[in-house]
This record gives sequence, structure tokens and C-alpha cells, in this order.
Amino acid sequence: MIVCKYEIIDRLTRIDKDEQDITTEEKEHQNKERERISRNLTYAEIANFSLGKKGLYTVNAAIFITQFGYTIQYIIFLGNTVQSLFLFGDTPVTNTSTITVADNARVGLTTSPTYNLVVLIPIPFFIACSLLRDVRNLAPISLAGNAAIFCGLFATLAIIYSDFHVADEIEYFKWAALPMLFGTLSGAFEGIGTVIPVEASMVGNRHMYPYFLHFTICILALILSSLGISGYLRYGHATQQIIIENLIEDENSMFLTIVYSLICISVMLTYPLQLFPVIEVIENAFFLPGKIFGPENGSETDTLIKEKAIAGVAVAVPTSVSAWKRNLIRLLLICAEVGIAIFFKNQYAYFSSIIGSIGAPVLAYFLPPLIHIKLKRHQVWWGITALNVFLLTVFGVIGGSTSLGLGIKTIVDRMINNQ
Repeated sequence: MIVCKYEIIDRLTRIDKDEQDITTEEKEHQNKERERISRNLTYAEIANFSLGKKGLYTVNAAIFITQFGYTIQYIIFLGNTVQSLFLFGDTPVTNTSTITVADNARVGLTTSPTYNLVVLIPIPFFIACSLLRDVRNLAPISLAGNAAIFCGLFATLAIIYSDFHVADEIEYFKWAALPMLFGTLSGAFEGIGTVIPVEASMVGNRHMYPYFLHFTICILALILSSLGISGYLRYGHATQQIIIENLIEDENSMFLTIVYSLICISVMLTYPLQLFPVIEVIENAFFLPGKIFGPENGSETDTLIKEKAIAGVAVAVPTSVSAWKRNLIRLLLICAEVGIAIFFKNQYAYFSSIIGSIGAPVLAYFLPPLIHIKLKRHQVWWGITALNVFLLTVFGVIGGSTSLGLGIKTIVDRMINNQ
């Protein structure tokens, strides 16, 4: 996607002159336009340039569903995890559905407030972060979240391996679970919508972005595989949808409380960055010139709109749009997420698989190869095009549709059975 982005920038800013005939002023203007477009060009506009309006609408819908879905997951996770901190109190459990997302509900003693109240705890922080306008402002928050999640990861692994033994019931191959596995693994690409805005924010260091991206993917693969394999080998069929639900069965201590707290903090600090693409899609749909609540075309005097010269690409929301309107949209988004998180409180893993089956196949498997074929098929080796077609078909179409269908069926069946 980054390669395609700069292919589009090259085409939009190309000067139809021989290199020696380009004046200093023209070159300076070209560089300014390249920087402006690079900072503001979105995934949707890349799809629009290469695939037309259908590509634009597809990307916006997929990014919204994916990022919106995963931020809902964060709220579900926080609600269930915070409630787990209250387990083994003095009050008998009266409704186990409010304290677990596991298939095998554990009946213990709890002093926890209801799930519906617990999910409201981090909302003021989420609202405050949502009011930030620049993704660069979220960097310190995201960095702190990454540090917390690493601490929580190593602490979780320490508990798993403190009394490690392979569970009696282990299935090394279960083909019936493959579609659900595909959706869940695809969910690891939850940040696909942030690739373009994060790269755009790296002013002065964009040439380093591919290295950072590849390193991050390798680290992520190591984290997910080590934790997933270790957890399943240790707990077998008793493995919960959220692995830390198993930990409290092994150890009830201050150390475990610290682990839970670190993981909750990491999720809270990661949430704002994941919400940013959702806000971007919604605000572009409502507040750009000519949109529902945006200024009328031709009446805008904002500087960025005056620079709209290049095919209407990479235009920011005008500064003339009232701040309270943008803030209200962000507040309503978070309120909607809380409502959905309450409805799906016991379906964490299955909800994750459904979102993964929608977002990753479209945004990570289907569109990037298609856009690359469209823009660069005459510039690359035919084998690359063949690989793109393979990824597009097998992962994007077959894998995504199969996993989505099974995920929806599973959730419906569980709700019918009150699980």
C-alpha cells in the first residue's frame, strides 16, 4: 500500500517537462505538493484513484467496520477483565453471565458491580483522547500502551510456565475450526487502517517506515504464536476466550492483580490509535466540502481547500467546521460502541473472528493486491501479479466469506442457547 501511495503521488505531481527545463520555483512547488499529499492521502483515496468510487466506498466501509469493531472488542475485554479482578470476594454470584466470556463459566464469589457499569469506567479517558486532532499526539499514549502490554505478556507467560504441563486433552489438528482460526488470525491485522496515517505522520523519517513495519509484524507474530501455543498446551479444551480468565484458576494473588491491571492499561492506551481511522472516515463523510455538514463547494476560504488543485485528493476537514460538531460525532461513536459492547459481552472471541473476517480479507488480502495490479502490473515481474491474484482469491474471497459465515452462525447459536 505504501508503494502504491507513492506511485499515485508521482503521477499527481509529475511535471510534463524535461528535467533540465523545470525551474526552481516549479520544483519547489512540486515538493510542497508531494509533502501535502503525503501527509493527507488516505487509504480510501488510494483506492479511489486506482479503482474508482467503488474502491473508495469499499475501503471506507471496511475500515469503519474493522476499526469500529475492534475498539468495541477493547471495551468488551476491559469489562470482563475488570470484573475478573473482583472474583473471590464475599458475595455469592447471582448471574455468571456478567463475569465471564468463557464457554465454561466459573461460579465463584464476587463483589463486582454489573458488567454494564464496569464498561463505563474507561469511557471518560476514551472521550478525552478522541478529541485529539492529530495522530502524532497519540504517539506517547500508544508507546505507553505498548510498554504495558509487553509487561503483561511476560507476566502472563510467567504464570503459564510456573507450573507448566501439557493438558490431557489436546487436538493438534481440527479442520472444522480452520475457518474460525482464519478469522481470528486475520484479526491480528486490526491495525491495517492505521498503516497509511501512521506512515504519513512520520515526517522526516518516512524512509524508515518499511523497516519499522516489518519489524513490528515479526514481533507481533512471535507474541501471538508464543502466547497462543503456550496457553493451549497448558489448558487444552479448557482454554478460555480471553486467556487471562485461566490464570485466576492457577493463582489468586497480588501478582495476578498487577498482571490484570497492566493488560487493562495497555488496552486503554491502545484504544485511541485504533479509533482514529474510524473518526477520519466519519468526519470525511460528514464535514468535507459538499458533504452533509460540510461547507458548500466554492464557498470555502480555508487554506487547505484552496490547495485542492490536484484532483480533489488529500483534502483535510476545513477549519471552518465547528469544533463542537466534530466533538459530538466522536462522542456519539463512543456511546454506540458501549451499547454494542454490552450486547456482545459474552461473545468476545466470536465477535473478533467476524470482524477479522470482514476487515482483513478486504483491507489486507483483497484490495492491496488489486490496487497493486491496477497501478503497477506493467512495471513488475509477472510472478508478482500471479501472487497478487492468488492472495486476492484464496485469502480475500474464499477465506473471508467462509470464516464470516461460520462466525455469524456460531454467535447466533450461542445467543439462542443463552451462552
